[in-house]
Amino acid sequence: MWTDLFKTRMDKDISKRMYYMKFIFNSHFLIFLTIALGAFFYSLFELRDVLHNNIYVDMLVAVLVALSITPTYRSLLKEADLIFLVPVEDELNGYFKEAERYSLALSYIFPVVMVILTFMLVLINHTLIEFAIFSVAVIVTVYLTFKIKVETIHTLLNTQLVMYVLIVLNAILLYLTLVNIYFVALIPLVLSIVLLITRKKRILKVNWTRLVDYETHEINRFNTIISMFANVKNADKKFKRRKYLDVFMKKQNVKHFDQNYMYDYMFHRSFLRDFDLPMIILRLMLLFTIFIVWMSNIYVTVIFSLFVLYIIILQLTQIYQSQAYLLWPKIWPVQRSNIQTSYIRYSHKVIFVISIIFVIIFVIMHNKEFYIGLIFPIFGYVLNQMLSKNVYKKERALSD
Repeated sequence: MWTDLFKTRMDKDISKRMYYMKFIFNSHFLIFLTIALGAFFYSLFELRDVLHNNIYVDMLVAVLVALSITPTYRSLLKEADLIFLVPVEDELNGYFKEAERYSLALSYIFPVVMVILTFMLVLINHTLIEFAIFSVAVIVTVYLTFKIKVETIHTLLNTQLVMYVLIVLNAILLYLTLVNIYFVALIPLVLSIVLLITRKKRILKVNWTRLVDYETHEINRFNTIISMFANVKNADKKFKRRKYLDVFMKKQNVKHFDQNYMYDYMFHRSFLRDFDLPMIILRLMLLFTIFIVWMSNIYVTVIFSLFVLYIIILQLTQIYQSQAYLLWPKIWPVQRSNIQTSYIRYSHKVIFVISIIFVIIFVIMHNKEFYIGLIFPIFGYVLNQMLSKNVYKKERALSD
């Protein structure tokens, strides 16, 4: 009975993931990934002789794989379960076993992808047999790290802090494995000891409150990642004041605070106070910087840069939705055309600033071809002009 309850919830969760995957992995994104991966492996072939016997290559692989080993635990519990399932806790062994199997399957996705991506890096200094042993070591590391994470949820330990410590520990163990393949025995030994220690600190058979809170955290984390590529339905949007961004919240000129310009300020405020949007854009810009520094092929760099700009422009549509559909326009009636004009005007400013940052980074890395960087602000303006109008196209079609 309870196993069936979990499977029902699991099917719903899988359907949600598949729904968003079809938007993310569309034909354009797949073409981009193919080009990016091809360029990445091509650059590795060029650097293979240079990187041979370089210990930093093994260090890089260990760190990348360790960072990808961040197991997720999806209990799929809801707040109402604190009332209805707690009384039958002893009968829920099947439910939690299914939850662990499902969570473990999800936890292997990123490490496996990372092992595949670092395949060429490992082969620079190691044989295929050593790579196979390293891959098995990663599988064991993921499993034991997952078990440790599950145990910490039922203790008084800070789960996030424990995971940070495990990332460092896993990086060290994986690096030692690459340095000397016989050190692979340390992985099950050390992580098993950590697992036993965390089990002794377990205070409850099932820590219901932390499980529900953690499930909410995982849902929000999933929504944050998906929102980088597509709009998430029913996402729990929150706003947060970041004092270090207050310098950009200059006082609005009174003469501009009318129905024509008031939403420029409102969109600006939403952008700076959004719970995840500034951090998402910052991560995308960091990804752009890493890629442009790594990739020597200027044409692939330009394609990648334009794709990052495209994602950022899609992200900005969130600030239109955060303000245009609130009660505020009804309390102080403002024509929809004024709101839409304000959004286009403000989004152009944000995209222009980001494009200029892209140009500066591009010129630093490719100063001889600096003129190619001019394509970024032009592309950003044209694409934002097109996509910003689509933001309220559906709204106009549904309006009476």
